[in-house]
This record gives sequence, structure tokens and C-alpha cells, in this order.
Amino acid sequence: MKTIGSMLAGAAVCGALALTAVGAAVVPATAQAQVASNPLLWCFVGPNDQPGNGPFGRCTTFYPSSSYRADFEVRNLPAGNYSYVWTNEVGMVLPCTTNRCYVTYRGAGGGIVDSVSVTYTNLATGEAKTLGRTVAIGGPI
Repeated sequence: MKTIGSMLAGAAVCGALALTAVGAAVVPATAQAQVASNPLLWCFVGPNDQPGNGPFGRCTTFYPSSSYRADFEVRNLPAGNYSYVWTNEVGMVLPCTTNRCYVTYRGAGGGIVDSVSVTYTNLATGEAKTLGRTVAIGGPI
């Protein structure tokens, strides 16, 4: 049986961990500047009751609906010509060939989780990089 002292100590540790997690979620201005200048995969799932503000959008929703649309966009690429290959979690190639892609999901009453990635290739240099995001509908990421 736990004593009140041990329960209070456990609560203090949980509180400290929660504060640490909250502190880590606050991004310093220099890190925000780095995010804004590096290539990233923006995502927004709709319908959504929360705005998709910020550099990464909002790739999750709790809003009840019979269908959802996840919009993706590669942002902050340096000038140049690129090719794009989009895939989902099971490796299926999506029918998108530009820096934008969308996927439609049907609401099944339960949670939906999917990962979408894009490999973009600089056609002048041949350099290829991959970005990915996780879509979560009806639950947290």
C-alpha cells in the first residue's frame, strides 16, 4: 500500500515531467527561424475545429465527419526543378506529381492513422530527400 508521502512524491515527479514537456514544446525564436527556412512537409486535415496555423499545419482532427481530406504541401524548397513521389504508410504510390498532394479518408467511427511521405529530387543535382507526416483522425498523434 502506498503512503501519502510516496503518492505526493510521485505526483511531484509527474508534475516536473509535465512542465519539462511543456517547456520543450515552446520553440525558441532561433529554432522557429530555422524551421521556416528548412524544407518541411505542411499538412492540414479537414474538417477540423482547430486552425492550421504555424509552419507545420494541423495533421490531426477530432471533428466528427463521414469523410476527411488531408492536404500536404512541401514548403521552403530552394529554387530549382524537382520531381516528387508521394507514398502512404503501406507503400502505395499516391497519384500526385507536384509539391502538393491530398488524401481522402472515410470516417469509420474509429481512429484513423496513416503516414504520408514525399521524396523530392532536385533534377539538376540528383539529390533526393524524404519528408513525412502522420495523419491522426479521431485521436492524437
